Amino acid sequence: MGHIMQMIESTSEDQRVADQWIREYLTREHEDLGRGGAVCPFVGPAREAGAIRMESLRAEAADGTDELVGSLRDRMQHFRDLPVPEGKESLAALVVLIQDLPRHRWRLLDRAQHLLKREAVREGLMVGQFHPDCPEPAHRNPSFAVSRSPLPLVAIRHMAFHDILFLHADPVLFAGYQKRFGIRYEDGGNVPQEFRTLYEGAHKLPAPTGSAYIDYQSVTLLHALHQPRTAHQAESSFYLAGQAKELLFSLVLEEVRAAQEGIAADDLGRSSWHVRRAAAGFRLLGEFWELLSTLSPAEFHSFRDALGDASGNGSYKYRELEFALGVAAPSTAATYEGVPGVETEVYRALHDASVYDDALGLLVRRGLLSAEALGPDRDAQAIRAAWARIHREKSVSSGLLRWAESLMDLAQAFGRWRSLHLLTVERIIGYKPGTGGTTGVAWLRHVASQRAFPELWEARSCLEGGTTGGDHAFPPSPLDPGPGASRKRERG
Repeated sequence: MGHIMQMIESTSEDQRVADQWIREYLTREHEDLGRGGAVCPFVGPAREAGAIRMESLRAEAADGTDELVGSLRDRMQHFRDLPVPEGKESLAALVVLIQDLPRHRWRLLDRAQHLLKREAVREGLMVGQFHPDCPEPAHRNPSFAVSRSPLPLVAIRHMAFHDILFLHADPVLFAGYQKRFGIRYEDGGNVPQEFRTLYEGAHKLPAPTGSAYIDYQSVTLLHALHQPRTAHQAESSFYLAGQAKELLFSLVLEEVRAAQEGIAADDLGRSSWHVRRAAAGFRLLGEFWELLSTLSPAEFHSFRDALGDASGNGSYKYRELEFALGVAAPSTAATYEGVPGVETEVYRALHDASVYDDALGLLVRRGLLSAEALGPDRDAQAIRAAWARIHREKSVSSGLLRWAESLMDLAQAFGRWRSLHLLTVERIIGYKPGTGGTTGVAWLRHVASQRAFPELWEARSCLEGGTTGGDHAFPPSPLDPGPGASRKRERG
């Protein structure tokens, strides 16, 4: 655990900017919100009641996630002791401005909020983060990044009845909500139908069995979720492999995000460690194609009709992982529109920066690349040259080179996963259309030709023994949307 960040007096300018944002954004309607009313209906009444307190924390140069978590935990405890006008306790809120936190570390606020969320909910609190790049989407219009503020800050308040919107998808978070508001749903009271639907469909924790291992691993629940549609043994292998892949997608995504956290903290050793584990996760995922390759065409067709329109292309966790690697088109997020909980999660991943975005930002901070190269007209040649310079000038003992090569390990493992997918599908169904409306092998061949971190691959051609690196030396990347366009997602 790091030290507690220093409490300081808020500057009048910071307070003015934050207060103006609260008044002119949070308390007003917004055309992209997807509903009427204020962006945050809670804020207007809280301001009128004088129940909002504003404080500031100053981040030191070396502060990372641990320091943010420790400081915000301290502020959560402090929040309970704040004086509030009588009868207005439910409207109390503490706004904590985070000063001197550089832009590339703003994402650490997202991580700190994630780490504190369950702890806060257990105590009946809600903690929300806001900053200019915040990826949090609006509930009714997830394509709108609703939590972007002019400066980084965190808001702490008491849990409210409407927080079912944010707590229904996680069994631990839902348990905290149910403890406080379940009686209102169970006594037949007046509850909006949307809230009741979310409450009744919420993910609930399974009852404990008394076995430490079974309860820790949720083994009973895992086995209960194995529900093939036919009696064919081949489908059981197909079904279980798909479920196991979903769990591994979550693991790899968590490791990629942890690697981004390391980049944000300028800790390349830590970033490389998580990239290494993400690459190992992809290699393990590749082994599932070996299992599925044991299915004969006849065995697959024995249960294929039971799949209906189901396709691995519908995996939202894999789509989030593609966003985190910077290899999915933003338009693919629309596939999940109207899917409760999932839509919000996918758009959060879309709004967030990819690990490659963050890697290129680090090259800018290290003086290897100009910020202009990452503008709307992305300068692929300059990016290639920056990666090539690392390989040309850095010894194998260089932390920067080892980090760059760990990224290459991840890109290669990802490419291998896609290639094995192509080969397995071609082996089993040949050139027939795929499930879920895809063109099957033709679509997979196009996807397999794409590369994560394209300029890192292309830089190899700039090194000794190759070309000097002119653009004529490189075929158009499958990821390139066209001349003058940027592969980087818009962050607002």
